[in-house]
Amino acid sequence: MEVNFAIKNNTAALNFKGIHIDLHNNFNFVGLDYQLPIREIHLKWVKSMGDWVGPNEFSSLILIHRNVTFFKVIEQDENSTPEDDSCLGEITFFPSSARDFIDSYLPQENPKENDDIKYFFEGGLQIIIHCKQIHLEAYK
Repeated sequence: MEVNFAIKNNTAALNFKGIHIDLHNNFNFVGLDYQLPIREIHLKWVKSMGDWVGPNEFSSLILIHRNVTFFKVIEQDENSTPEDDSCLGEITFFPSSARDFIDSYLPQENPKENDDIKYFFEGGLQIIIHCKQIHLEAYK
């Protein structure tokens, strides 16, 4: 898997071109777009309105997953709140050979050859994707 970012702090933070992006505290997940004919998945975030978010933070982010060969969504807790569902708890690269270990996490900054990427949200939602490339686009 080819990526243009690294996972930092073993949680939900990314390093993109030397810039620290805290997806847990500073961004809200707003949606997923699966473009099946071209096997591309877009995960979209917008800057949080919290007073702790710096003025120089990006206004929005898109993680574009290209050449998707595996895609799984595990439902959120039925009692979760919209705030929990939009808050990323952890992100990890994880071996695709161990997909049965649903709640497992590895502290790994960069992907290995046959890794999936796993997104864990505070409301229990999980998104697991295997693809050839993930490209982060950030907008001011």
